[in-house]
Amino acid sequence: MERSVSELKLTTTDSAARLVFDRPRVLNALSPTLLKDVIQTCADLSRNDSIRVVVFEGAGSCFSAGADLPAFVSALRGPDARAVADLGRRAANAVGELPQITIAGIHGHCVGGGLVLAGACDMRLATDEARFSIPELDAGIPLAWGGMERLVKLVGETIAADWVLSCRPFGADEALRSGLVSRIVPAAQLERELGALASAIGRRPLSVLRTTKRQLLAIRAGSFDAREDADGLLASLGDPEALEVGREYVAKHIRAEESST
Repeated sequence: MERSVSELKLTTTDSAARLVFDRPRVLNALSPTLLKDVIQTCADLSRNDSIRVVVFEGAGSCFSAGADLPAFVSALRGPDARAVADLGRRAANAVGELPQITIAGIHGHCVGGGLVLAGACDMRLATDEARFSIPELDAGIPLAWGGMERLVKLVGETIAADWVLSCRPFGADEALRSGLVSRIVPAAQLERELGALASAIGRRPLSVLRTTKRQLLAIRAGSFDAREDADGLLASLGDPEALEVGREYVAKHIRAEESST
């Protein structure tokens, strides 16, 4: 299924959803309208148990050039200025709180608010030509949308402060070394890698994926309690889908052992 929500394109296939920032003529700059679309679409997806993985991408030549400052300046002149200024934080939270596993596929430029939204995902893959920057201070504004907190949690205070205060661009290699992304892929292979990863994750039992996501969310919130892992383990042992996957796993490894002897 494919549908466009104004400036956001949604495609669903089997257990995966693909959300594409669809403003290529302005390098997928994040307008108030686009952020509202992200918030609403994430709310819809959060209620859809058939979707196990959500992939975020940008149309055209890049992931996102960050906030659409002209659109925001115009909207901030209205009576709901604070609500408009808070849209980015709400969008990042909507992405971060999805019960599904989330993956950002980053190519080209990933700037400012675009990096904040990518940072709200569980995993980030970048192409070898991806370029990152956080130029807010150069533009005379602070990094907002909860971006500082997310960056510090992802890469540590020292690196986050360097990127935010220097406003310097950096490439995929530095993003990988810092832990911002988990792997680098050739640009021509990004779609294939994202598809393969989403498909592999989507074959995992739903109950196990949901438990794993709850663990990640609790760790990020500082509320993780390892004693609750016992509940997750017991739940998986009582879940028919998880039990079937477990039986297939054991049978596969038994066959591999027998064929090697």
